[in-house]
Amino acid sequence: MADDVATLLLCARVRPECVDEFRQWHVRWQTAVLASPGALSFEFWPPAPPDQEEAVALSRFENEGALRTWRRSDTNRHLVAEAAAFAEGGIVMQLVGQAAVAYYMQHGVTFVVVTDIKLGKEKEYRAWADKIQKVQETFPGYIGSFVQPPQHKETGWTTVLRFDNAQHLSAWQNSPQRAALIEEASPLVDRFKAQRVDTSFPGWVPNDPATGKPPNMWKTACLVLLTLFPVVMLELKFLNPHLRGLPPALATFTGNAISVLLTTWPLMPLAIRFFRPWLFPENQPRALVLAMPFVLLACYALEIALLWRLL
Repeated sequence: MADDVATLLLCARVRPECVDEFRQWHVRWQTAVLASPGALSFEFWPPAPPDQEEAVALSRFENEGALRTWRRSDTNRHLVAEAAAFAEGGIVMQLVGQAAVAYYMQHGVTFVVVTDIKLGKEKEYRAWADKIQKVQETFPGYIGSFVQPPQHKETGWTTVLRFDNAQHLSAWQNSPQRAALIEEASPLVDRFKAQRVDTSFPGWVPNDPATGKPPNMWKTACLVLLTLFPVVMLELKFLNPHLRGLPPALATFTGNAISVLLTTWPLMPLAIRFFRPWLFPENQPRALVLAMPFVLLACYALEIALLWRLL
Protein backbone atom coordinates (compact mmCIF):
# COMPACT_ATOMS: atom_id res chain seq x y z
CA MET A 1 0.00 0.00 0.00
CA ALA A 2 1.35 3.43 -0.92
CA ASP A 3 2.77 5.57 1.89
CA ASP A 4 0.50 8.54 1.10
CA VAL A 5 -2.72 6.53 1.52
CA ALA A 6 -4.82 8.19 4.23
CA THR A 7 -6.96 6.08 6.56
CA LEU A 8 -9.85 7.37 8.65
CA LEU A 9 -10.80 5.37 11.74
CA LEU A 10 -14.34 5.64 13.08
CA CYS A 11 -15.27 4.14 16.46
CA ALA A 12 -18.67 4.02 18.12
CA ARG A 13 -19.93 2.27 21.24
CA VAL A 14 -23.40 1.46 20.00
CA ARG A 15 -26.33 1.70 22.40
CA PRO A 16 -27.89 -1.78 22.88
CA GLU A 17 -31.31 -0.54 21.80
CA CYS A 18 -29.85 0.99 18.60
CA VAL A 19 -27.93 -1.99 17.18
CA ASP A 20 -30.30 -2.53 14.24
CA GLU A 21 -30.42 1.18 13.40
CA PHE A 22 -26.64 1.39 13.49
CA ARG A 23 -26.33 -1.60 11.12
CA GLN A 24 -28.54 0.17 8.62
CA TRP A 25 -26.57 3.37 9.09
CA HIS A 26 -23.12 1.89 8.50
CA VAL A 27 -24.24 0.41 5.18
CA ARG A 28 -25.31 3.89 4.06
CA TRP A 29 -21.97 5.22 5.37
CA GLN A 30 -20.07 2.61 3.35
CA THR A 31 -21.97 3.44 0.17
CA ALA A 32 -21.34 7.16 0.61
CA VAL A 33 -17.64 6.73 1.37
CA LEU A 34 -17.00 4.55 -1.68
CA ALA A 35 -18.80 7.07 -3.89
CA SER A 36 -16.52 9.89 -2.70
CA PRO A 37 -13.66 10.96 -5.05
CA GLY A 38 -10.36 9.35 -4.06
CA ALA A 39 -11.92 6.62 -1.90
CA LEU A 40 -10.00 3.33 -2.12
CA SER A 41 -11.72 0.92 0.27
CA PHE A 42 -13.95 0.53 3.29
CA GLU A 43 -13.84 -1.95 6.17
CA PHE A 44 -16.21 -2.52 9.05
CA TRP A 45 -16.06 -4.63 12.24
CA PRO A 46 -19.04 -4.88 14.57
CA PRO A 47 -18.40 -5.08 18.33
CA ALA A 48 -16.73 -8.32 19.51
CA PRO A 49 -16.85 -8.32 23.34
CA PRO A 50 -14.92 -8.54 25.54
CA ASP A 51 -11.88 -7.46 23.49
CA GLN A 52 -13.67 -4.96 21.27
CA GLU A 53 -16.64 -3.07 22.67
CA GLU A 54 -16.87 -0.54 19.83
CA ALA A 55 -17.97 -0.82 16.24
CA VAL A 56 -15.00 0.08 14.03
CA ALA A 57 -14.91 1.35 10.45
CA LEU A 58 -11.82 2.08 8.34
CA SER A 59 -12.06 4.26 5.23
CA ARG A 60 -9.00 4.52 2.97
CA PHE A 61 -8.40 7.38 0.55
CA GLU A 62 -5.73 8.00 -2.06
CA ASN A 63 -4.27 10.86 0.00
CA GLU A 64 -5.08 13.22 2.85
CA GLY A 65 -6.58 15.76 0.46
CA ALA A 66 -9.24 13.30 -0.68
CA LEU A 67 -9.91 12.33 2.92
CA ARG A 68 -10.29 15.97 4.00
CA THR A 69 -12.70 16.57 1.12
CA TRP A 70 -14.84 13.71 2.37
CA ARG A 71 -14.75 14.85 6.00
CA ARG A 72 -15.82 18.37 5.02
CA SER A 73 -18.63 17.20 2.77
CA ASP A 74 -22.27 17.70 3.67
CA THR A 75 -22.90 14.00 3.21
CA ASN A 76 -20.31 13.12 5.85
CA ARG A 77 -21.58 15.72 8.29
CA HIS A 78 -25.18 14.55 7.95
CA LEU A 79 -24.23 10.89 8.39
CA VAL A 80 -22.05 11.57 11.45
CA ALA A 81 -24.81 13.63 13.04
CA GLU A 82 -27.28 10.83 12.39
CA ALA A 83 -25.00 8.17 13.91
CA ALA A 84 -24.31 10.21 17.04
CA ALA A 85 -27.77 9.33 18.30
CA PHE A 86 -26.93 5.62 18.13
CA ALA A 87 -23.65 5.78 20.08
CA GLU A 88 -22.77 6.30 23.71
CA GLY A 89 -20.62 9.41 23.92
CA GLY A 90 -20.91 10.15 20.21
CA ILE A 91 -18.67 9.13 17.30
CA VAL A 92 -14.88 9.11 17.49
CA MET A 93 -13.02 9.78 14.22
CA GLN A 94 -9.26 10.08 13.65
CA LEU A 95 -6.49 9.47 11.14
CA VAL A 96 -4.55 6.26 11.79
CA GLY A 97 -1.33 4.67 10.56
CA GLN A 98 -0.91 1.30 8.93
CA ALA A 99 0.09 -0.37 12.21
CA ALA A 100 -3.37 0.34 13.59
CA VAL A 101 -4.96 -0.96 10.42
CA ALA A 102 -2.93 -4.18 10.68
CA TYR A 103 -4.27 -4.78 14.20
CA TYR A 104 -7.78 -5.20 12.85
CA MET A 105 -6.63 -7.42 9.97
CA GLN A 106 -4.94 -10.18 11.98
CA HIS A 107 -7.82 -12.36 13.20
CA GLY A 108 -10.33 -14.78 11.71
CA VAL A 109 -10.92 -16.74 8.54
CA THR A 110 -10.99 -14.75 5.32
CA PHE A 111 -13.15 -15.16 2.21
CA VAL A 112 -12.13 -13.07 -0.82
CA VAL A 113 -14.47 -12.42 -3.76
CA VAL A 114 -13.51 -10.46 -6.90
CA THR A 115 -16.57 -9.56 -8.98
CA ASP A 116 -16.67 -8.13 -12.50
CA ILE A 117 -19.82 -6.04 -12.93
CA LYS A 118 -21.67 -5.76 -16.23
CA LEU A 119 -21.27 -2.41 -17.93
CA GLY A 120 -23.81 0.11 -16.68
CA LYS A 121 -24.87 -2.01 -13.70
CA GLU A 122 -22.64 -0.40 -11.08
CA LYS A 123 -25.48 1.46 -9.34
CA GLU A 124 -27.62 -1.67 -9.10
CA TYR A 125 -24.63 -3.64 -7.84
CA ARG A 126 -24.00 -1.09 -5.07
CA ALA A 127 -27.60 -1.48 -3.95
CA TRP A 128 -27.30 -5.26 -4.01
CA ALA A 129 -24.00 -5.11 -2.08
CA ASP A 130 -25.75 -3.07 0.61
CA LYS A 131 -28.45 -5.73 0.83
CA ILE A 132 -26.07 -8.69 1.20
CA GLN A 133 -24.01 -6.73 3.75
CA LYS A 134 -27.08 -6.35 5.98
CA VAL A 135 -27.72 -10.09 5.86
CA GLN A 136 -24.19 -11.47 6.28
CA GLU A 137 -23.42 -9.44 9.38
CA THR A 138 -26.35 -11.08 11.21
CA PHE A 139 -24.70 -14.53 10.93
CA PRO A 140 -22.80 -16.00 13.92
CA GLY A 141 -19.06 -15.43 13.88
CA TYR A 142 -19.09 -12.45 11.51
CA ILE A 143 -16.06 -10.25 12.28
CA GLY A 144 -16.03 -7.66 9.53
CA SER A 145 -15.77 -6.83 5.87
CA PHE A 146 -13.63 -4.97 3.36
CA VAL A 147 -15.01 -3.50 0.13
CA GLN A 148 -12.89 -1.96 -2.62
CA PRO A 149 -14.17 -0.70 -5.99
CA PRO A 150 -12.01 -1.26 -9.10
CA GLN A 151 -8.69 0.59 -8.91
CA HIS A 152 -6.77 2.02 -11.88
CA LYS A 153 -6.77 -0.67 -14.62
CA GLU A 154 -8.60 -3.27 -12.54
CA THR A 155 -12.13 -4.27 -13.50
CA GLY A 156 -13.39 -6.13 -10.44
CA TRP A 157 -14.88 -5.17 -7.10
CA THR A 158 -12.98 -6.80 -4.24
CA THR A 159 -14.93 -7.96 -1.19
CA VAL A 160 -13.20 -9.52 1.83
CA LEU A 161 -15.27 -11.14 4.59
CA ARG A 162 -13.89 -12.28 7.92
CA PHE A 163 -15.49 -14.78 10.26
CA ASP A 164 -14.09 -16.05 13.54
CA ASN A 165 -13.73 -19.64 12.30
CA ALA A 166 -14.15 -21.82 9.22
CA GLN A 167 -17.41 -23.37 10.48
CA HIS A 168 -19.16 -20.01 10.78
CA LEU A 169 -17.87 -18.92 7.38
CA SER A 170 -19.12 -22.17 5.84
CA ALA A 171 -22.51 -21.65 7.46
CA TRP A 172 -22.79 -18.31 5.68
CA GLN A 173 -21.43 -19.64 2.37
CA ASN A 174 -23.88 -22.55 2.36
CA SER A 175 -26.89 -20.63 3.68
CA PRO A 176 -30.08 -20.36 1.62
CA GLN A 177 -30.05 -16.59 2.26
CA ARG A 178 -26.70 -16.19 0.50
CA ALA A 179 -27.75 -18.52 -2.33
CA ALA A 180 -30.85 -16.44 -2.97
CA LEU A 181 -28.84 -13.20 -2.97
CA ILE A 182 -26.22 -14.61 -5.35
CA GLU A 183 -28.99 -15.67 -7.71
CA GLU A 184 -30.50 -12.20 -7.47
CA ALA A 185 -27.17 -10.64 -8.48
CA SER A 186 -26.67 -12.84 -11.56
CA PRO A 187 -28.11 -10.25 -14.01
CA LEU A 188 -25.58 -7.71 -12.71
CA VAL A 189 -22.41 -9.83 -12.77
CA ASP A 190 -20.22 -10.96 -15.66
CA ARG A 191 -18.10 -13.27 -13.53
CA PHE A 192 -16.66 -13.64 -10.07
CA LYS A 193 -13.75 -15.42 -8.45
CA ALA A 194 -13.86 -16.55 -4.81
CA GLN A 195 -11.10 -17.89 -2.56
CA ARG A 196 -11.16 -18.87 1.10
CA VAL A 197 -7.91 -18.16 2.98
CA ASP A 198 -7.81 -20.20 6.17
CA THR A 199 -4.44 -21.86 5.71
CA SER A 200 -1.02 -20.65 6.79
CA PHE A 201 0.21 -21.07 3.20
CA PRO A 202 -2.39 -19.26 1.04
CA GLY A 203 -1.39 -19.24 -2.62
CA TRP A 204 0.87 -22.28 -2.31
CA VAL A 205 -1.82 -24.86 -1.60
CA PRO A 206 -5.28 -24.67 -3.18
CA ASN A 207 -8.53 -25.70 -1.55
CA ASP A 208 -9.97 -29.12 -2.27
CA PRO A 209 -12.19 -28.68 -5.36
CA ALA A 210 -14.54 -31.37 -4.02
CA THR A 211 -15.10 -29.90 -0.56
CA GLY A 212 -13.90 -26.29 -0.84
CA LYS A 213 -11.69 -26.83 2.22
CA PRO A 214 -7.89 -26.46 2.51
CA PRO A 215 -5.75 -29.49 3.43
CA ASN A 216 -4.70 -30.09 7.00
CA MET A 217 -2.08 -27.51 7.98
CA TRP A 218 0.42 -30.14 9.17
CA LYS A 219 0.31 -31.85 5.77
CA THR A 220 1.11 -28.60 4.04
CA ALA A 221 3.96 -27.97 6.49
CA CYS A 222 5.37 -31.43 5.67
CA LEU A 223 5.52 -30.55 1.98
CA VAL A 224 7.12 -27.19 2.71
CA LEU A 225 9.82 -29.03 4.66
CA LEU A 226 10.28 -31.51 1.82
CA THR A 227 10.84 -28.79 -0.77
CA LEU A 228 12.68 -26.24 1.36
CA PHE A 229 15.29 -28.53 2.96
CA PRO A 230 17.30 -29.33 -0.22
CA VAL A 231 17.17 -25.70 -1.33
CA VAL A 232 18.66 -24.51 1.97
CA MET A 233 21.34 -27.21 1.94
CA LEU A 234 22.39 -26.33 -1.61
CA GLU A 235 22.47 -22.64 -0.72
CA LEU A 236 24.72 -23.33 2.26
CA LYS A 237 27.15 -25.16 -0.01
CA PHE A 238 27.15 -23.13 -3.21
CA LEU A 239 25.59 -19.72 -2.53
CA ASN A 240 26.74 -18.68 0.94
CA PRO A 241 30.47 -18.58 0.07
CA HIS A 242 29.68 -15.92 -2.54
CA LEU A 243 27.64 -13.86 -0.05
CA ARG A 244 30.25 -13.60 2.71
CA GLY A 245 31.38 -10.19 1.57
CA LEU A 246 27.90 -8.74 1.96
CA PRO A 247 26.39 -7.32 5.16
CA PRO A 248 24.71 -10.18 7.10
CA ALA A 249 21.21 -8.72 6.69
CA LEU A 250 21.57 -8.40 2.91
CA ALA A 251 23.15 -11.85 2.58
CA THR A 252 20.35 -13.46 4.61
CA PHE A 253 17.69 -11.61 2.64
CA THR A 254 19.21 -12.77 -0.65
CA GLY A 255 19.30 -16.38 0.47
CA ASN A 256 15.74 -16.27 1.79
CA ALA A 257 14.46 -14.62 -1.39
CA ILE A 258 15.97 -17.38 -3.53
CA SER A 259 14.59 -20.05 -1.17
CA VAL A 260 11.07 -18.63 -1.38
CA LEU A 261 11.31 -18.24 -5.15
CA LEU A 262 12.41 -21.84 -5.73
CA THR A 263 9.93 -23.24 -3.23
CA THR A 264 7.04 -21.34 -4.78
CA TRP A 265 8.10 -22.06 -8.39
CA PRO A 266 8.39 -24.91 -9.20
CA LEU A 267 8.97 -27.14 -6.14
CA MET A 268 5.73 -26.73 -4.19
CA PRO A 269 3.50 -27.10 -7.29
CA LEU A 270 5.34 -30.34 -8.15
CA ALA A 271 5.04 -31.65 -4.58
CA ILE A 272 1.35 -30.74 -4.40
CA ARG A 273 0.68 -32.47 -7.70
CA PHE A 274 2.43 -35.67 -6.59
CA PHE A 275 0.93 -35.77 -3.08
CA ARG A 276 -2.55 -34.52 -4.09
CA PRO A 277 -4.29 -37.80 -3.09
CA TRP A 278 -2.84 -37.39 0.41
CA LEU A 279 -3.65 -33.69 0.69
CA PHE A 280 -7.18 -34.18 -0.61
CA PRO A 281 -8.18 -37.76 0.29
CA GLU A 282 -11.85 -37.25 -0.61
CA ASN A 283 -12.87 -39.95 -3.14
CA GLN A 284 -9.28 -41.23 -3.40
CA PRO A 285 -8.36 -44.95 -3.15
CA ARG A 286 -7.82 -45.75 0.51
CA ALA A 287 -4.67 -47.77 -0.17
CA LEU A 288 -3.09 -44.85 -2.01
CA VAL A 289 -3.94 -42.40 0.78
CA LEU A 290 -2.47 -44.75 3.42
CA ALA A 291 0.70 -45.27 1.37
CA MET A 292 1.44 -41.58 0.84
CA PRO A 293 2.88 -40.85 4.35
CA PHE A 294 5.39 -43.68 3.89
CA VAL A 295 6.32 -42.28 0.47
CA LEU A 296 6.86 -38.88 2.12
CA LEU A 297 9.11 -40.42 4.79
CA ALA A 298 11.08 -42.18 2.05
CA CYS A 299 11.56 -38.86 0.26
CA TYR A 300 12.85 -37.30 3.48
CA ALA A 301 15.30 -40.18 3.94
CA LEU A 302 16.46 -39.93 0.34
CA GLU A 303 17.11 -36.19 0.64
CA ILE A 304 19.10 -36.64 3.84
CA ALA A 305 21.12 -39.48 2.32
CA LEU A 306 21.94 -37.56 -0.85
CA LEU A 307 22.95 -34.41 1.05
CA TRP A 308 24.60 -36.13 4.01
CA ARG A 309 28.16 -35.28 2.96
CA LEU A 310 27.43 -32.06 1.11
CA LEU A 311 28.75 -29.77 3.88
